[in-house]
Amino acid sequence: MACNFEQLLKNNRVKAIGIPWSNEELNAIYKLSIPTDYVRQGILTKEDYEKERKNEKKSEKRGDGKLLIKMTKEELISKAKEIGLEFDEALTGRTDLMHEISVCVKKDDEKSTFKAKKNN
Repeated sequence: MACNFEQLLKNNRVKAIGIPWSNEELNAIYKLSIPTDYVRQGILTKEDYEKERKNEKKSEKRGDGKLLIKMTKEELISKAKEIGLEFDEALTGRTDLMHEISVCVKKDDEKSTFKAKKNN
């Protein structure tokens, strides 16, 4: 019998495709009620979760952009379309979108840095 890891991932039953949750992560999710996206980032205590939420609120007030790892799949799809990436929404996972967006943005940053150096 085959295991559908994509479905398990969608339902937060696994940390990532082929990677189960550790006991410490399961404790954070089920006993401490920390959202799975934060647990995937290594936030395993209530204190760390509350600290991260405060930092996010400060960042939002300053107008800083949201980190890719904090974006939902829908937000990543929107961002990918905004920068002109071509992909199949149904087949492309959240992690792949984060990677492709970061590569695309990095290339743009390198071009901008190169132009700035060239002009000096």
